Amino acid sequence: MKTWHTFTKKILKQLLYMLFLASFFNLTHTKIYPKKDWTIIVYMAADNDLRGFAAKNIKQMCQVGSNKHMNIVVHLDIRISGNKKITRRYYVEKDKFIHMNANDPHTQSMDSGDPKTLVSCCKWAISKYPAKHYALIFWNHGSGILDTDRGRILNVIDLFVFNPKTRKFDLDRSISPFELLQDRGVCWDDTTGNYLTNQKLDSALKMVCENYLHGEKFNIIGFDACFMSMLEVANIIKHHSHIMVGSQEVELGTGWNYSKVLAPFTQGSMDPVGLATQMVVSYHDVYEKITNDFTQSAINLDALNIIEEDINTIASLLIYGLKNQNQSSVKNVIERSRRKSDCTHFSEPSYIDLHHWYNNLLSHSESMSLHNTHATFKFKEELQESLKLAIANIENTVFANAAGHSLIKAEGLSVYFPLRNIHSSYKKTQFAQGNAWPTFLDNYLKG
Repeated sequence: MKTWHTFTKKILKQLLYMLFLASFFNLTHTKIYPKKDWTIIVYMAADNDLRGFAAKNIKQMCQVGSNKHMNIVVHLDIRISGNKKITRRYYVEKDKFIHMNANDPHTQSMDSGDPKTLVSCCKWAISKYPAKHYALIFWNHGSGILDTDRGRILNVIDLFVFNPKTRKFDLDRSISPFELLQDRGVCWDDTTGNYLTNQKLDSALKMVCENYLHGEKFNIIGFDACFMSMLEVANIIKHHSHIMVGSQEVELGTGWNYSKVLAPFTQGSMDPVGLATQMVVSYHDVYEKITNDFTQSAINLDALNIIEEDINTIASLLIYGLKNQNQSSVKNVIERSRRKSDCTHFSEPSYIDLHHWYNNLLSHSESMSLHNTHATFKFKEELQESLKLAIANIENTVFANAAGHSLIKAEGLSVYFPLRNIHSSYKKTQFAQGNAWPTFLDNYLKG
């Protein structure tokens, strides 16, 4: 009887222990984390030639770590020794990062170039770590607004050379990165050969905002990637974020210094404008010592419609001017204003600084003439007033900007302006389909 009683007690203890464990694991998987001011999501597409920089950037995040003001979460897609592809999701704390998806068989080897992966990442981060503000940072290669079907990834190391006189790295502008790069978009995955085209990026972000942000936008979308601070890219991102941070130029592989980006959180929280400004300022502080060829800017996307209306108006006026010009005077001014020696362009020469081009156009506009005096006066008056307004609007919309000495007139927003032919993918973009700019390019290039 005693033996039976003892056995029964053991069974009950085991059952209670099993129930306790089941209860415990259920709580850990459904735990509601306290709502903080910020959740910062870093989408690290490192299954490519940038993989060596991933650990360094995560280590920088660990120098600050999540605290009472913010969560730092990382989705990392990478190839490790033996060419094994893995996906890891981390919660970053001070001096350590915690593997969060070890028991999830669906997230062990994902494709960073698949929009479903981006959606899954954001769903996990937003539902698990609720916050008042959300920032989404894309960590990878970028190529601006253009998309094609195949090619290989740009290695930015190929574009920089060390200058022993200045002891800084200079861009070799005799090389166009798009001679090396045919795929255009962001977040390349070497294993799958996939990447997020601008169209895929748009559809994924739309799904995230509708389903997981309840129709709201991200507070900040940042691109720790090359060439993404473009009007045409901003035209996509404005539907999904209030602020965009990125570079007009190539970024060195070391990218952002996350310890400097996040450092102010050790003292308190920041509003979205403050955090976006910190992203730009910290980039300047790091790279002014390394290279003269850097840019970084923060753009108020809530004001972007004004910028788009401005360029539409100016493009329409220039189309009229090209059709009614006297002795190619309008075309000559446009060409002079766009000339490489006079207008800030980037290592991809079809990307130019919009503000600088507007200023050049305004400076040279008196040389334009149409077929009669009255038409000339009216045309120049309208164009000059439109340019002055557009210049002021860019200065108000780009609220933080940093540029190296080689790009001192870069004001934070690029536009596509090819010297010969318009890329086939450009006219498929949302911006091109709703703006007179591509029609102007057609008229100018074929005229």
